[in-house]
Amino acid sequence: MPARHDSARRSVWWAAAFACWVAFVWGHSLIQGPQSSLESGMVVTLLRPLFEAVGVTDVDLMAFLVRKTAHFTEYAILGVLARGLFGSLHAGRGVRPLPAGLLVALVPVVDECIQLFVPGRSGQVTDVLLDLSGVVVGALLAHLVYIMRDN
Repeated sequence: MPARHDSARRSVWWAAAFACWVAFVWGHSLIQGPQSSLESGMVVTLLRPLFEAVGVTDVDLMAFLVRKTAHFTEYAILGVLARGLFGSLHAGRGVRPLPAGLLVALVPVVDECIQLFVPGRSGQVTDVLLDLSGVVVGALLAHLVYIMRDN
């Protein structure tokens, strides 16, 4: 019985972390275009010496790279959390991978739809694809850590 209780507790923590991260991602999509550009601009300013050291001098390209890296990274984190959540649920009960994957895939779709209604923002199919790539990479990395930890 204690192992089952620990599994349920772990599932609750993973679910809470997953839900909080989705709320963070979707909440960030509600930030209007000018404010979002300011945030990206601050990161570009911090990373500009690094960009220039590798030969990237176009500020617009720097901003593009920062924004796309942010997309990928926030969704890689979501992939880690999804792997933890569905892995913990699978340990206690059967979780079907297809419905779980579709649930996670809806997050970036909703994210980009939210942006359609925010002044100065736009929803992009290419961002959904980038986000899904981040989810897959994050989930695979988390799964590799899980496998290595058990060996």
